[in-house]
Amino acid sequence: MAILDTVKNGFVTAVDTVSAVTQTIIERNRLNAQLNRLRALMKNECEMINRAYITLGKKYYENKLNNKSDACENEQELFEIIRNSKENMRRARERYRQLIDAQNVDVVKTYDIADLEDITVACSNEDEYEASPFEQPAPAAPAPETEVGEADSF
Repeated sequence: MAILDTVKNGFVTAVDTVSAVTQTIIERNRLNAQLNRLRALMKNECEMINRAYITLGKKYYENKLNNKSDACENEQELFEIIRNSKENMRRARERYRQLIDAQNVDVVKTYDIADLEDITVACSNEDEYEASPFEQPAPAAPAPETEVGEADSF
């Protein structure tokens, strides 16, 4: 019977080890997925800010060029986009740093999922507007077509 108990304990130990390794891999994958979502979110928010700045800059330039003192018609909306995006970026960076710091700690902390705020769910404000406040680029002119028989000479 001692042999059976030894074999049984060996299997239990092996199962526990495999379970612990699997749990560690799952936790790492979950953490990497959160970090990737945060990086994508920060990139999108940065692009939103840049688009708003470019739109404001273009309007400012056009007004200065034409000696106008008119404000951009959607200036306040663009200011709000910049303000919201900066706040979302700040929160995303803070959460990113928390995750990196938690990853660097040797002791794995257990968190109640209800306590964690997942900022990546609905942080981007791009879809909050009825119409795009950004200028739409002019369509590109079609490229001239060459006839079938023509060939470039070298």
